[in-house]
Amino acid sequence: MEQIMEQYSTTFYKCMEKWPIEIKEDVYKLYAYLRVCDEVVEGMDIWESGEKIDIVNQFNLIVDKYQMEQEWVDDFHHAMLTDLHKRRHTVVSMLEYCKGSAEAVGLMMSRILGCPPEADHHARALGRAYQIINFMRDYEEDVDKGYHYITDNFNAYLEIFYQDIDNGMDGLGYIPTELQQPIIQATQGYMEIAKGLE
Repeated sequence: MEQIMEQYSTTFYKCMEKWPIEIKEDVYKLYAYLRVCDEVVEGMDIWESGEKIDIVNQFNLIVDKYQMEQEWVDDFHHAMLTDLHKRRHTVVSMLEYCKGSAEAVGLMMSRILGCPPEADHHARALGRAYQIINFMRDYEEDVDKGYHYITDNFNAYLEIFYQDIDNGMDGLGYIPTELQQPIIQATQGYMEIAKGLE
């Protein structure tokens, strides 16, 4: 499952290099599940049946291991199903979509990193910030696929991004000190992308 993340999320994969192997393996399992769901919805299902079953089973083990809320899993699935029928979003519907596609993922990551529930608000914000900058970075690619998560006027989305980054990073102290650097590094990378889009 490491290969899936290395192929599709090279930036964050490189940032994770110094995390303990157990944490990295759990993140790989989480990401593999998210990626498979996304590609199945987009009609790009390239996975063998046995491979998909293993990815789903590993994801369920992660959910149990970290006692993740079923609501987060449901929100993620709802966002994926939304892609089947809604392809043009307003700012409001995009933020609603982010509850599952990004905030839920931020919450799952926070548990893997050992954060308490008090960090949840910050984890949601950081997850949403990363998603919004991905929407801007991948705008033309998404439009080519028929998805209009945002408009081509990035100003409003950049404002949301910067607010969410500030909010998310305010919760950095909830992450154990030895695990913080990859999050800092990833955030710096996204900030550089944002500067290039201004």
